[in-house]
Amino acid sequence: MTPPMAERLQELISQGKWEPAFELLRELKPAAAADLIMTMRFEEQQLLFRQLPIPLAASIINHLPYFHAYVLLHSRPVQEMAAIVEAMKQAERDHFLDALPEEAWTSLMDELAEAGSATEPPAVQTPETGREKEVAARPAADEKPIIEARGIEKSFTQKDGSEIQVIAPVDLSLESGTIIALLGPSGSGKSTLLRILSGLAAPTAGKVLWHGEPVGECSPNVAIVFQSFALFPWLTVLENVESPLLARGMEHEERHRRALKALDSVGLKNFETAYPKELSGGMKQRVGFARALAVEPEVLFMDEPFSALDVLTAENLRGDLMELWLAKKIPTRSIFIVTHNIEEAVLLADRVIVLGRNPARIRADFRIALPQPRDRKSAAFFPYVDYIYKVMTKPELTLAPPSATAKQPTPMLPHARPGGVAGLLELLMDRGGEEDLYHVAETLLLEVDDLLPILDAATMLGFATAHEGDVKITPPGRTFAEADIPTRKRLFREALTHVPLMQQIVTALENKSDHTMPVEFFRDLLDERLPAHDVEQQIETVLNWGRYADIFTYDSASDRLRLILAGEAANSQEAAPLH
Repeated sequence: MTPPMAERLQELISQGKWEPAFELLRELKPAAAADLIMTMRFEEQQLLFRQLPIPLAASIINHLPYFHAYVLLHSRPVQEMAAIVEAMKQAERDHFLDALPEEAWTSLMDELAEAGSATEPPAVQTPETGREKEVAARPAADEKPIIEARGIEKSFTQKDGSEIQVIAPVDLSLESGTIIALLGPSGSGKSTLLRILSGLAAPTAGKVLWHGEPVGECSPNVAIVFQSFALFPWLTVLENVESPLLARGMEHEERHRRALKALDSVGLKNFETAYPKELSGGMKQRVGFARALAVEPEVLFMDEPFSALDVLTAENLRGDLMELWLAKKIPTRSIFIVTHNIEEAVLLADRVIVLGRNPARIRADFRIALPQPRDRKSAAFFPYVDYIYKVMTKPELTLAPPSATAKQPTPMLPHARPGGVAGLLELLMDRGGEEDLYHVAETLLLEVDDLLPILDAATMLGFATAHEGDVKITPPGRTFAEADIPTRKRLFREALTHVPLMQQIVTALENKSDHTMPVEFFRDLLDERLPAHDVEQQIETVLNWGRYADIFTYDSASDRLRLILAGEAANSQEAAPLH
């Protein structure tokens, strides 16, 4: 959408000139009008949507992201909301309602039923009836970002000299007054990207700018809170908080004042002389918070700061952080938080970025249009959680047709155990065979990093399918869930016939006269194309799967595999040939 058109619409809104604004939108196709609306600040979007004539609102709303449409729809009185839904085309209305998660759908249906039972018809809407006729004028030019990444990418060199790309070219900016949450599967490069943006690591290509200047040519005022506390055990709490100020050469009096103020702000007053070994995990992380806040950073980076804490402590710390941020008790202008907790991202962030992996690239970047503080049980909360699950479970798109001669990469095995797959399938059976992923995570008390590998394993084996944030058991998965243990082993073994790494191992074992091979041989094969950490995860997973399915045995003393021949399988079950 052209900037002049967006600026014209913003000018009309700021002046309360609604009819010209409506005419500008009517001149565009509904999809283009929706794109134009999405370029504005949410406060402007909300004010405009409250004034839109019902037919115009109905034509535009289905072209907005469904989670955003749900929030904007609720900016209208319930009877007008019902009128907009009723005025939507049947196919568009069905598409919008089908996209909503169960809680949001139920809440909306209740509201529409309430509107239908009301005795008074909705008031005739005219631009002059005026709900909030004024909005603060938008600045002539948007404030420049604090940090801007332009085409940054990161690669690592393997032992054989080949390059493994961890982060594909990425453009990203951090603006003032915003909490940004970065989500992505385990191993997708979230922490690497954080380190590049904060200046701790250099990109292989591209550049990072701090207020328009290259990071290497200035001194960015940033601080980082780590997942692992990273405290000096020989220093007291006060000395730990003072350490970055000491490194900056700050005088003792000012250093002492700032450290005490930071400790007080995180609730650690009177613990100044304690040592880390005397503190609980939550208190240690508070020290990490205080140490970061003491330098009064313009941008605060946080690398999974709550993941090592128990649920209650993490919830309290999130609340403390938001209180400091919303009350402007800290001079920090932007917070960038890496997390694997989807609800945490929706709870805290103004903007959410979701990464894909192998290599990392941005798959979604959107804003959370909910006021703070947020209620995770509200109906408007669930569409955002649901959307993120959909993005993270949506199959990766092929950007170009594969070459007929190019060697295709062997798919990675999800790092999940057979017991986890069985548990997921049994839960789906209890839920009628299909369930929303966020409900599965909530029931099993699993973070997304723990749930997604189990889901990936179930889909790889053909036991389940995932689509649009829902997981559904397949007929083979249903048979597996209902079977006894020996039958499950046989079904698991049969499903592994489609797994290339397992096929490679079995073929090698079958072609040896003694049907044994050292595991180191397969480690070396994997090491040619994978980082060391991924190699060990692949080996651990293939050992778990192969032993469960009675395909081979593993001797840890000699680090060797031995193929289980037909007739040798556990419980006298014949081992199905893996071809």
